[in-house]
Amino acid sequence: MFRYLNLTNQHKALLITFLISGTVVLSVFNLSLQKQNTLASESYYEVEPEKELTEEEVKILEALEKLNNTKAETNKAFNETIKEKSFSEAYKPIAPPEDYVRPETNAQEDLTEQTQSNNNDISDLNHEEIASFSKAKSVLNNQTKKKPAQASSNRKSTIRYSLKDRTDQYLPIPIYLCEAGGKIVINITVDALGNVTDAYVNRSSTSSNECLIESALEYAKQAKFNASPSKKTQLGSITFNFIGKD
Repeated sequence: MFRYLNLTNQHKALLITFLISGTVVLSVFNLSLQKQNTLASESYYEVEPEKELTEEEVKILEALEKLNNTKAETNKAFNETIKEKSFSEAYKPIAPPEDYVRPETNAQEDLTEQTQSNNNDISDLNHEEIASFSKAKSVLNNQTKKKPAQASSNRKSTIRYSLKDRTDQYLPIPIYLCEAGGKIVINITVDALGNVTDAYVNRSSTSSNECLIESALEYAKQAKFNASPSKKTQLGSITFNFIGKD
């Protein structure tokens, strides 16, 4: 082919150079396309390394685990001023109507149509008594269901408070970071909005541990109760039963 075109050696060298250069360019372009397709088909997820827990966080986790393993304990606070009512008192016998007269037994000779009529009247009275008792029982059940959750008492709770006619809206759950355990009683002063304005340690506390006292005071100041406009200042107390780490 080169012979018929009368190409010199210089022309042949130049032509071969162009062919080789074109082949190299096409090969590089083809490789770049394949690489781009591979990148487009792959998905990348950035996985952040798990952060190491600090010493304080480890203590908190250990304390919470110990708290969960403690039997018959709950962090649900209850108000000690709420008196418990026994179940039997809610279902006292209902006295019969004052105008109710128990029918007297009549002689055998008087068992006539009038006796049959009296028996029907007695049956009606019994039916009215049963209906009245059922209605009263239903009312008592409804009243029991309407009681607020805050009124439920639990003598094993780790938080107790004494504040008449008040319910808690927020009470911090104690995190047991102290080595020792014990009961800390904090006297509190609550304003009309339900905020704790003052807090100090009560002498009935069973521990003088500074860690427990500082924690109890901090938790008590964070407490929040329902508002009571008629009570500008009200005295009460919060009892914390701290479980030690020993």
